Amino acid sequence: MLLKNYSLNALRVFAVAANAASFKQAAQQLDLSQSAITRHIQTLEEQLGAPLFRRDNRVHALTPAGEVLAAKLLQLFQQIEQSVQQARDCGDEQVTTLRVVVADSLLRWWLASRLADFNAIYPHIRLQLDTYADGTEETLLSDTAQAIQHGSIDLAVLHGRIKDRNLQHEPLYRPTYQVVSSSAQTADTAPYFVAPASDAWQVLTKHHSTQLHAAVVQPFAKNTIGLELLRSLDGHGVVDSLYLQHPQLEPLHRSALLCAPSKHEVHCVLKQRTRHPVAVVAFTKWLQNRIQQSLHHV
Repeated sequence: MLLKNYSLNALRVFAVAANAASFKQAAQQLDLSQSAITRHIQTLEEQLGAPLFRRDNRVHALTPAGEVLAAKLLQLFQQIEQSVQQARDCGDEQVTTLRVVVADSLLRWWLASRLADFNAIYPHIRLQLDTYADGTEETLLSDTAQAIQHGSIDLAVLHGRIKDRNLQHEPLYRPTYQVVSSSAQTADTAPYFVAPASDAWQVLTKHHSTQLHAAVVQPFAKNTIGLELLRSLDGHGVVDSLYLQHPQLEPLHRSALLCAPSKHEVHCVLKQRTRHPVAVVAFTKWLQNRIQQSLHHV
């Protein structure tokens, strides 16, 4: 007779009863009635074709067959219980690789210094990061949508939205762009080291056309390059105010007047699902929380 034909529940009841002082005690341990204990034992005895307990009301004793079966059975069930508990505890705690695409400026000026915090909270989530250049979101949208749909990336942090009903957008924040200078003594006529086509510069010149219409622009492909130059050259740059807590940017002088909000929000973009993987939810919530904390200290 194959093991699958035996009642595993009856085997478990026998394992407990064989190591208890009485059927009453076994019933208490298993939260069953004594009659239920008796029925399970009788079922198992019928399947085995041998008695397991001596039929003597004064003595709770095993037969030779019962002793053979009881010797290892309780230990086996305890091992099963431990394995089940380990599987339950493990669940979503297994190491998971989360593939995330972010802007290179976000990674450099804000996210990189906070990854240790994420790793400490979620040691079982391994981030696999890739970046894109600021200002290239428009050309990335189609490729990003396909990558998320096909599962080659799990989520992307993008400035703006992708028009695709199969994608979900979780808002993070709306950037505020701010003019920064090498020092408080930097002259208004000093050059602006900026990417002229960037969203940041376009928004600032629109909001402050009077102050910036005569600005001398020294163009670069990325605003990040301009921020690097402010460490050694006298001039101005533009930056997302979220990044101003970075040690390299803190010494820069901030213009209280020359700032403006972006036209678009930054979102976590992920595949539309009824239930997202735990790693995706954890990273999204962590990112939302840490960004809000940073904005409160800007």
